[in-house]
Amino acid sequence: MIDLHCHIYPGVDDGPISLEETRAMLDIAVTEGIRTIIASHHFSEEDHTVETYLDAIQEGKSQVQPLIDDLSADIKILDGAEVFISPNIIHIKDLKKLCINNSRYLLIELPMMDIPIYTEDVVYSLKINGITPIIAHPERNRRIVHEPSTLEPLINLGALAQVNTGSITGLFGKHVRKTAKKLIKQNMIHALGSDAHSPRRRGPYMKEAARQLTKWAGSHAARRILHTIPEAIINDGYIEVSDK
Repeated sequence: MIDLHCHIYPGVDDGPISLEETRAMLDIAVTEGIRTIIASHHFSEEDHTVETYLDAIQEGKSQVQPLIDDLSADIKILDGAEVFISPNIIHIKDLKKLCINNSRYLLIELPMMDIPIYTEDVVYSLKINGITPIIAHPERNRRIVHEPSTLEPLINLGALAQVNTGSITGLFGKHVRKTAKKLIKQNMIHALGSDAHSPRRRGPYMKEAARQLTKWAGSHAARRILHTIPEAIINDGYIEVSDK
C-alpha cells in the first residue's frame, strides 16, 4: 500500500522526535503492508521557504535512508509536503517542488475549524497553473463535519481528497468517523493516508482502516482509493475526477 500522508522524518515538524522513533514507525509500516511512504511534513509560508523546507527534508532523508537500507522489506520514502492553505499559495516561489514525487499533485491542509472564503479561488488557481490539490483529512474540518456537502464544490473544481486512517477507525471520535464514512460513500474521498506522527497512537497503521473502507465503499471503489489513484498520484498519472 501507499501511505500518501506521513510525518516520518525526525525533528522536521511535530512528527517523530528521534531516529529511534522513525525506525519504529518504519517497522510498523512494513508490518502494515506499506511499501511507499510520502514524507508530507507541514509547510507554511510563515515558517518556511520552499528552499528551507526541502533542505530539512533532505537532511531527514540522509538520516533515515540507512534505516531503510537495513530493513529486509522493500520500502521507499518519496518527497512531498502538507501545505497549509493561504490566499497567496499560488505565488509561493517554487511551489511545484512541494508536489508529491515531482508530480502535479499537492497535498494542502485546511484550517481545522472552517473553510476559508478564498478556498475555491485557491483550488481554481492551482488547477489552471497545472497543480491538482489534494485536500488533507477534510473529515476532520469542523465545518465539513457539520455539513459534509461543503466539500463537494471543491471536488467539482477538480480537487481530490485524502482521508486519515485514524478517522475511519475512530481515533478522532465518532463525529469525525461518521463524516469519513459519509464522504467515502458519497465518492468524495480519493486516497488514504495514515497522517502518522509517531510510533504510538498516531502510527502508520493502515490495515484496519483499509478493511473498514472496503466495507463502506465496496471492493471496486476501495481498490481505486487504496491502489489505483495513489499509484497514479505518485507516477503523475492523469486522474479523471468524474471517475472518483
